[in-house]
Amino acid sequence: MVTDPHAALRGLLTGRLRGHERRLGRFAESDWRRYADLLAGALLVAVRRRFVAGQDRAPVIRFVASARERYDATGRDVDPVLAEALVWAALGERPPVPHDVAAIVARTVLLLGLLEDEGLTDRELDDVLVAAALAADDTAHDADPQQVGEPARQ
Repeated sequence: MVTDPHAALRGLLTGRLRGHERRLGRFAESDWRRYADLLAGALLVAVRRRFVAGQDRAPVIRFVASARERYDATGRDVDPVLAEALVWAALGERPPVPHDVAAIVARTVLLLGLLEDEGLTDRELDDVLVAAALAADDTAHDADPQQVGEPARQ
């Protein structure tokens, strides 16, 4: 039985939602931890492709509002303060945010928004997922997260 968190995340990001949900339903506790780590790593990479530390706050606020508008159907699933904190944490300007349910939902919404805005090819998406796995592994081993991912394109 395949419960690979990497495959589940790829399924989500490529719009294969049934397969994604099926995989999530089979996850053991260790799979959930790995999935949360990969999701955080993917967000770290995607945020750093778009934003830079020290930049003006307005583009981040606008992006969070846009992502919530597109992916938060109820308008209550993603706390905008938490979502902005996740972006700033990925840029190293705030402390990391723990993997609780609210953070996982917010990371998912932000990641979907960032990747949709970029319009990545399948190969580029695979590159982001490889970088996400490296970021998740580096973070787990206390490597400098500033070294992970490409710099933002301005």
